[in-house]
Amino acid sequence: MNQENMQENMNEEMEIDLLDLAYMLLDHWHYILLCLLAGALLLNAYAFFGIEPTYQSTSKLYVVSASDDSVVNLSDLNLGTSLTADYEELMLSYPVLNRVIDELNLDMTYDQLQGLYSLNNPTDTRVLQITATTTDPQLSMDLAETMAEVAVSYLPETMSTLAPNIAQHAKLPEYKAAPSYMKYTLMGGLLGLILCCGVLIVRYLMDDTIHTADDMEKYFGLVPLTTIPDSDRVEDMEEAYYGSSKKRRKKK
Repeated sequence: MNQENMQENMNEEMEIDLLDLAYMLLDHWHYILLCLLAGALLLNAYAFFGIEPTYQSTSKLYVVSASDDSVVNLSDLNLGTSLTADYEELMLSYPVLNRVIDELNLDMTYDQLQGLYSLNNPTDTRVLQITATTTDPQLSMDLAETMAEVAVSYLPETMSTLAPNIAQHAKLPEYKAAPSYMKYTLMGGLLGLILCCGVLIVRYLMDDTIHTADDMEKYFGLVPLTTIPDSDRVEDMEEAYYGSSKKRRKKK
């Protein structure tokens, strides 16, 4: 029974501590709000001035062709499903990338060019999406379109298969793909909030000063008989007393 009572007292004390912690945070709400706004503003400014916008353009290939009299049958669809994975693997190989570099007269290596492309094959489809991401919208469109054209002309010859169809030509992007200023603003505000609350909580946990009579009773089990109020009048009386004492000492 005694152990159960001790456990209940510990739980009650923990609840009181958490409640005090919540009140402490509420008392410092203006600091928390200030840090939240400062973090949001700083990270938004970093995204706006420190990160160069990027643009994306996408072309699409439909990897299936009619094998007989322009009629697509089940075997063509199954073959297209298998070929899509092969196209996705070979499209970023250095022979294809070098052809794109030659077509566009690019001053970069095929490794650098490879980092600008991303390929995606939606589930249960024979569609292959070719996306180019650069800081120049015109270059993004040219890269996506040229890759699709090279894939249609070069890979079927290499793989000894029928050529896929270009289902969607790349177009000039009108809006930037990144960075998202809203995302960076929210991240900055959240970071400022966490940092401010973390500092306040650490200071609260490290502060072992007795502030009130309730603290005395809580930590030492002693009930104070009386307390001296903290008022401006008491401070003025102390200042007048100690000031007059200093003057008397100087006269002596």
